[in-house]
Amino acid sequence: MEQLERTFKNLTITQFLERLDNTHAPWLIKRLSGNDTGITGGHQAGLYIPKAFMQEVVPEIVTKDRYNPTQTTSCFISSHDCYKEDIQAKYYNNKYFPEKGFAKKYDEFRLTCWKDTPLQDVDNTGSICILAGINLEGYNQLICWVSRNAEEEDNIEQWVGQEIEPGRMYYSRQLSPFAPKKSLEDQIPDDWKHTFPSSKEIFDFVAKLIPESSWTKSSDELLLKRRGIEFDIFSIIERYDVLPKIQNGYKNVDEFIKYANTVVNRRKSRSGTSLELNLASIFNYHKLQFETQVVTEQNKKPDFIFPSAEAYRNPFFPECKLSMLASKTCCKDRWRQVLNEADRIHPKHLFTLQEGISAKQLSEMKANGIVLVIPEPNRHCFPTNDDSLLMNLTEFIDFIAYKQKDNN
Repeated sequence: MEQLERTFKNLTITQFLERLDNTHAPWLIKRLSGNDTGITGGHQAGLYIPKAFMQEVVPEIVTKDRYNPTQTTSCFISSHDCYKEDIQAKYYNNKYFPEKGFAKKYDEFRLTCWKDTPLQDVDNTGSICILAGINLEGYNQLICWVSRNAEEEDNIEQWVGQEIEPGRMYYSRQLSPFAPKKSLEDQIPDDWKHTFPSSKEIFDFVAKLIPESSWTKSSDELLLKRRGIEFDIFSIIERYDVLPKIQNGYKNVDEFIKYANTVVNRRKSRSGTSLELNLASIFNYHKLQFETQVVTEQNKKPDFIFPSAEAYRNPFFPECKLSMLASKTCCKDRWRQVLNEADRIHPKHLFTLQEGISAKQLSEMKANGIVLVIPEPNRHCFPTNDDSLLMNLTEFIDFIAYKQKDNN
């Protein structure tokens, strides 16, 4: 522990990332969900961890010879100067022990016993968490950082080279090369393997693969399904586009840095653009009247104004028939940006993919006139079902359709 503290105590986020790089240790990055931080009371199972990470950090539990093998380890949470002993690394493997008679079969790895740490602080829901396995003096320990503000998150995303999306885990040993699904790779246009398509072209391709007209589940599930496929397609195309340029080499460091920044910026813009395109497609399918990026007060541009810019700017158009929707993949430290986007509209709606937010923050949003809109599959990560604080995408569509039913 003393050596761990000497190495990782009293650091800035940039210093932490630099020292983590120098260790060449395996690491995971994810945004903490409501289930992770205990908002919903269902946190006993702890953090889900990929098998490959456990094989490097606590290989002794990666076995099917014992039922639910467990190993105790420790973790130093550098961001908060917090040392936690007795972390339980556990392999839930009852799938391979049918004689136990469990109806639900498990085959997964978890890290548990995070009570009284930043990982079990509900206010950290949505924060980026870095977890690494460090070998010091022949003993594997965990090192962790939980982001404390948006600036730290920007530093982490710049370090990783992409936006850290809710619901997705990033593992250092699997960032590259990407192993695409062969069936999906075979379907993409051949020219995309030579010229990078726009976000709109990728979305249109996915929309044809999964059209609303043939989708039998909710709009909430459609959006999540399409985004998952978009991510895979983008990764396939990026492999064809980026790897040859890296392999061909660069004349100097500045040229390499410039290209690297181009790749990072393209990755970051993809996620937000994809979310807006997905929402617009669904709204169009449901015949909602809306416009995007309408300029309002202080040159603000809400993602969606309902029914139109003309209606918003018409002082005689009833304010009760106006609505707006902002869209952010993660809203923890960014929801206040929405407050000044359209002065005439109350309440304002904000769509997010973030998996949970504390009751305190939800109440603060309500006090500031913001209603959170989420995909229904994420609802279990939130502490409330109160429609005045929270609604799913399908409910939001119905809400707008009702307000517009007499507009035609």
